[in-house]
Order: sequence, then C-alpha cells, then structure tokens
Amino acid sequence: MPFFQIAHLSDPHLPLAEFPALDEIRFKRILSLLSWTLKRRHLHKAAPLARVMDDIRQLQPELVALTGDLTNLGLRSEFRRARRWLEEQALPPTLLVPGNHDALIRQNATGKAALWAEWLKTDASFPSLLVKDHIALIGVNTAVPTRPFFASGKMGAAQAERLRALLHKTGREGLCRVVLIHHPPVAKLVSRRKGLDDLALFQSILREAGAELVLHGHSHRATLACIPHTDIPVVGTTSASHSAGSPATAAGWNAIAVHPQAGHWSITVLRRELGTDGIMRDGLTRVFTPHRLSPSIRL
Repeated sequence: MPFFQIAHLSDPHLPLAEFPALDEIRFKRILSLLSWTLKRRHLHKAAPLARVMDDIRQLQPELVALTGDLTNLGLRSEFRRARRWLEEQALPPTLLVPGNHDALIRQNATGKAALWAEWLKTDASFPSLLVKDHIALIGVNTAVPTRPFFASGKMGAAQAERLRALLHKTGREGLCRVVLIHHPPVAKLVSRRKGLDDLALFQSILREAGAELVLHGHSHRATLACIPHTDIPVVGTTSASHSAGSPATAAGWNAIAVHPQAGHWSITVLRRELGTDGIMRDGLTRVFTPHRLSPSIRL
C-alpha cells in the first residue's frame, strides 16, 4: 500500500475587509476589532498565505486538514469571503474544524456554518468524518462563544461520547485515525484562558479508544507533544498567514506522509516554513512509530 499525503494548515485569519454591521456589534467584537487594528493586521498578511497555499498545491496532497480560524470577528461577511477563498484554492478533499474566532459570539451560527458545509462535512453535530482510502480525518469542534478576554474551547459531553464511538468504529475498520481540533489538547501550549476546558475528558477518550495522530492550531506555533501516557503524537502549526521571522511563528504548514507498516502506521511530519526572503523551505522532520514521545518538543 503506497504512502498517503496530508497537508495540515491552520489559523489563516483572512484579512478583514468589512467592519461589523450594526446588528453584529458586541463588546467582544469591539475588543477583537481593536486587537486586529492595533496588532494582528500587521502580522497576518495575504502574501504569506498565498505562498503557503501555492506550496501546498505543489505537493498535491490527497487530503487537507484545516484546523480553524479563517475569520477574525466571526462576521457574516467574513464567512462569505472565507467560502470564496476556499473555493478559489481548488484543494483536494478538505476537512475544516472551526476556531474560536469563527465562533466569537452567539449569532446566526447555523446560517454561517451552512456557508462552510462543503468543508465542515457535517449537517449539525460533530465530530465530523472524511475518509479516503485508509485515512480517516475526524473533526472535533471546540469553538464555543466565551466571555470577553477569553478564547477557551470546549468539546462537551455529548460530542465526547460520539467521538469515543467513532474512534472505536474507525479503529475496528483498520483506518489511520487523524483527529483535527482547534485548541491544543495538551497542557501548557497556550495559557489557561485560551485552553481546552475539558482537556482531561478529551485525553481520556484518546487513551481509551486510540488515534494515530492529533492535529491542532490556535497556538500559532509549530509544536510537538503527545497525549499523556500514550504514544499518540500531537502536532501544532503556526498561522498560515503570519509574517516571516522566527521559524517558530513564521507562516507555514505540515506535510504529513502516512506509511502503512506491518501492524502499525509510520507517520512522517515535515515542517514547511516561510523564510524572510519569501521562499518556503523545509523545517524539521519527525517520524512517528508506536513508541512513547517526549512531551512539548519544538518542531
């Protein structure tokens, strides 16, 4: 069986083109708009994102994993613009999970999700599922509205039970299970106000049901960890639109190759990162086979 390639990117934060409509103005949106105006618009640019997407297309992966935060304020106009952007990329089958910015406040969530239905791969409830050949991308939604100054996430008990059942089912089917989640599912990769509230629940499900790989965003950093007391690797990536600079934060993505082996999956993760000269280069490569990993290693 030949190896299979997956492209993982996250947090593109597409440039904000419109201000909120009158009925969309909320205190938390005002705070996020201030953050965008003063800081984030200088960091998240269209040119680095275009470089990343060109690089992904050159690889020609079989699947794309997109772990959230296409928007900045979660506006209707941003959801429509993000849909156009996704259509323009002409990507292979793609699974998208929303990020905290995409669920900034409780307003018209169903209508906005409908705009992304082609990539969310679910009508209503998560987890979502995208299967191709021997790979199962499984999407967990942790994007929930939170109070001002917080960007935490939550899976919820009902979704947790569905995730448990789906991991068991796809495991029995012999599929390589790649779990997508926006918030890092291990401690200390982000502050507590940005973390996953039901972190222990998520970890317990993976320890019980198993998975081969977990991909996340949110931290805007290229990191490697593992689910505690398991050999399940947890891989994060930088924002796909971040300006070049430090390799730990420069725009980039993960090129993932899955190699079927006798009795297990061998998974290679190659970090692709943008240099200050505008050229995409190889970063570090990690190869995972069933063994215990040291937590929180920088890629």
